[in-house]
Amino acid sequence: MSFLKKLMVTAAFSAAMFVNAAYAENVKIALVVKSLGNGFFDAANKGAEEAAKELGDVDIIYTGPTKATAEAQIEVVNSLIAQKVNAIAISANDADALVPVLKKAMERGITVISWDSGVAKEGRQLHLNPSDTGLIGETIIKLAADHLP
Repeated sequence: MSFLKKLMVTAAFSAAMFVNAAYAENVKIALVVKSLGNGFFDAANKGAEEAAKELGDVDIIYTGPTKATAEAQIEVVNSLIAQKVNAIAISANDADALVPVLKKAMERGITVISWDSGVAKEGRQLHLNPSDTGLIGETIIKLAADHLP
């Protein structure tokens, strides 16, 4: 299993473990991306779907706006609140602008996890950060230096 798939298994499992086990129907976890049609997010969805199969009784709702704006994501999250999903795993277009709507989700018992691009702490319960820009930059320079002629 690739690193990305393992990452999505971890994220889905983390969301599912916060959800009340007494649900008679499948746990609904929404994977909210910055914008649809992006290969990175499509790959994350594939990993989430595989994780859902491994966990069982989990349905993934892959969604996001067509334009990468906070306003569009807020509309998506409001729709998910109305659908009464159990968890929202979101890669945020704006760390602060999404806080009020995500607080509303948490107040209604929805678990909120940010991943990739985080949400401010008060708007989430967990954050999954696969790497940070400092580590990426350091690794790029080290790899380049190690392979100089």
